[in-house]
Amino acid sequence: MKKVFKLFGMLLSVLVLGLVLASCDNSQDEPGEKTYTVTFYDGGSTDVVLDTQEVKEGEKATNWTPDPKADGSVFRGWYSTPSLSHEFDFDEPITKDTAVFSMWATVAEDNNKWEITGNLSGDLAASDWGKGHKDTDIFALDKVEGEPNVFEGTFGLIEGNEFQFAVFEFAGTEVTWKYQMGGSLLEDGNDEYFEKVGNYLDPSTGYKANIKVKVSGLYKFTITTDLVTPTAGVIEVERLGDFTVDVYFAPFIGGTPAGGANTTSYEDLKFPVGKAVGDNIVWTGEFSFNAGELLQIYMVDKDYSVQLSGLNKSIDKDNTDAENVNINSANEIEIINSGKYKVVVTADKEVAEEVTNEYVVVNKSTYADENKYEKYTVAINRIGNYETTKGVVYDTFNFKYNGNGTDHTVYLRNGAKFPNVKEPTVSEGQAVSGWYYLEGEEKHGISYNREVYQTTGKTYEVNYEVVDANTKDNRDFKLTGLATVDGVETDWSKYTSLKQTNNYTYEAEIVVNDNASFQIVSYWYGLHQGVFLRGGNVVSKDVIKTDDHSNITILKAGTYKLSLNSITKEITITPVTK
Repeated sequence: MKKVFKLFGMLLSVLVLGLVLASCDNSQDEPGEKTYTVTFYDGGSTDVVLDTQEVKEGEKATNWTPDPKADGSVFRGWYSTPSLSHEFDFDEPITKDTAVFSMWATVAEDNNKWEITGNLSGDLAASDWGKGHKDTDIFALDKVEGEPNVFEGTFGLIEGNEFQFAVFEFAGTEVTWKYQMGGSLLEDGNDEYFEKVGNYLDPSTGYKANIKVKVSGLYKFTITTDLVTPTAGVIEVERLGDFTVDVYFAPFIGGTPAGGANTTSYEDLKFPVGKAVGDNIVWTGEFSFNAGELLQIYMVDKDYSVQLSGLNKSIDKDNTDAENVNINSANEIEIINSGKYKVVVTADKEVAEEVTNEYVVVNKSTYADENKYEKYTVAINRIGNYETTKGVVYDTFNFKYNGNGTDHTVYLRNGAKFPNVKEPTVSEGQAVSGWYYLEGEEKHGISYNREVYQTTGKTYEVNYEVVDANTKDNRDFKLTGLATVDGVETDWSKYTSLKQTNNYTYEAEIVVNDNASFQIVSYWYGLHQGVFLRGGNVVSKDVIKTDDHSNITILKAGTYKLSLNSITKEITITPVTK
């Protein structure tokens, strides 16, 4: 019996010990007892540990600020990923060992030109995405004195505008983004005024996102740049007040002087503020133009773009200098002789709701009316010799005609296009193949109204080459449009060369569908010369639409032989029977 009780006592002891041990094991799984290590790293790598914290499970890590760095870098905060794209949430309970990474903003000297760029309005309407403005400061932010990488700028913005801040690089005619600052860098607390939009909404690339204006206003921006770590930049903003001009209304010059048909960044090609004169508003500007310039005058705001000079209705022929100005077949203003010109744009006052010393606000319902063009007139007259603009770098091109010295000069600035140049007199049976200038021994062709030039302040002499029956034409004539050229299918974005069959004849077999249209253009020294051969150059009128002088439009689908005489610029098109 004693043995039984003794055995029972032993079993009971084992059972009690087991319960005690089990109880101890269960206590390790209770919340708040297990701990995890939170490691704070220097930058976006795990090379340097700044500190560690032991945090009980379910509790939170403690936010703290590391000591300043000797190189002056500014601490921007803690992030949960090495890419520094997602901020670390100190309100989130810790449930595992956790890595936290510090973002440091560098303070290296930044001497770049930062500017606002995007789809903007008012006096910023000519900004345009990614265009860059090398020769004007209207879009630029000013560097803050004494700060290595801080810039300020104040801009009036309209609801719906989208923009970024950027630095651009200019190489020849190419403009590329160098640095940019966008949506994710905008300081917190501005959701009422702005939102982040566009293709770059991921936090790691959010510094490239667009900033969209939700509330119109006059805004002061202070940007702190970081050329090493783009995500460490900061855009601070202060709303200074209302900006109530929902349509900013002012004409400007487009065309070859500005490098394009409907936009310009040149301050000296913009009109002063319009003034109320009787029942009209009048804008008066004085501008210098080269002979051969093709101009348009535009009224541009965020909703409308009206080409005033593009319609004969808008030209005040009675008060325009016909000896020096022509309205060509493309409804462009064509300058006949170089000089300084006075341009007057007059608008019926009913198009405006208000005129102040800073802007004109347009009555949209009138502005959008189908008869809007009749509410404006443009008069243009030569008032003197060509005057270069102070502070603008020009290249000077002196043209020689027939060996008799300089007869014509063109002043070209950055971003402009070469104007048309009058043809010299040549002998019968000859044609000018193109103009060129020399840099050392290298010839450079000139492209009329096509290539955008970047200038260096040099002066060049310009000469021309002549082709005749005994001289090989070294131009390349290409067809563009809706046709198959010698078995190569082309369209309006492609250019296919014609075969040169002798000194001045070019040929191709073309296949077209009904009413297919195309043009022929010439290239010289690799540049599009701006020469367009269209319906008016075709001598075999029976196969084309004779009323179509813009393009060559063949009436009937089929296969045709096309032959071009480059001296006379005559085109013959004949059906091919197969």
